[in-house]
Amino acid sequence: MKKLLRILFGCYVAAFFLQSCSVLHNPLKIKNYVEIETTAGNFVIGLYEGTPSHRDNFMQKSSSQLYNGALMYNAVRNSDYSFGLQRGFAEGDMLAADLASDRTLSAEFNEKILPLRGTVAMKRVEGAKNPQKMSDANLFFLVDGSKNLDIHEIKASVAIRNRDTYKIYIDKFLALPENKALKDSLGALRSMSTMKQYNELYATVMKKVKPQIENDGVELFSISEKNIDKYLERGGVPMFEDFYTVFGEIVVGMDILDKLSKVETDLNRSPKKEISIVSTNVLKKKDFKKKYK
Repeated sequence: MKKLLRILFGCYVAAFFLQSCSVLHNPLKIKNYVEIETTAGNFVIGLYEGTPSHRDNFMQKSSSQLYNGALMYNAVRNSDYSFGLQRGFAEGDMLAADLASDRTLSAEFNEKILPLRGTVAMKRVEGAKNPQKMSDANLFFLVDGSKNLDIHEIKASVAIRNRDTYKIYIDKFLALPENKALKDSLGALRSMSTMKQYNELYATVMKKVKPQIENDGVELFSISEKNIDKYLERGGVPMFEDFYTVFGEIVVGMDILDKLSKVETDLNRSPKKEISIVSTNVLKKKDFKKKYK
């Protein structure tokens, strides 16, 4: 009996280990799906196995019909479309309240999971109040982004993500007495709106401060060559990488992105005509295949 129990336990451990290795090797694997019916069209999200906390949270919220009647409350063409806000609430207030009440999820970043066009991610409080990039447990968004990203746009995204870090070091560098002439030159070029020369000179200063940033152990945002190829092939929003947790992708109904890109919005980027979620339905893989394959 003891020998049998040891064998059974060994088989259980081996199976668990193999399953864990499978997820680590392919975090994009999908076993669960959520059908979402909205007043603007329907789509199906496949949930990644590599983000289990976000997967389980979204399945729980969807199966309990929490999102029924919730609004698509923000639309940024070529960027993202936000869902999940109940009527009478503001995004900022809800995000702050959820963070304060610990209604959040730990970030689940993975170098293989990218904010490509058609992926889905959770919203979060940004900035110093949320240094660990905890996700909100309720509000989510569809990633749109350009279909035809080029390498210059990707490089611009990297520069924007690193802008604040560089600014801190550049301000210190230009404050040194020996760099006063350089500071004055930048000021003069900016005041004359000769931005090409300004940007060239600023890029030179960036190169000068980069060794100090590296010596201080500050990690700058970068995108690998492999991931650059993925963005070029599929599109998306590179600036969201390792910023919001992406936990799934649209597997049926990608045309919803084109529909939402045509929605008229006001100055606050809120749809002029109300768009809401009608219902959500969770499907296992076999049921999804039976219905959509």
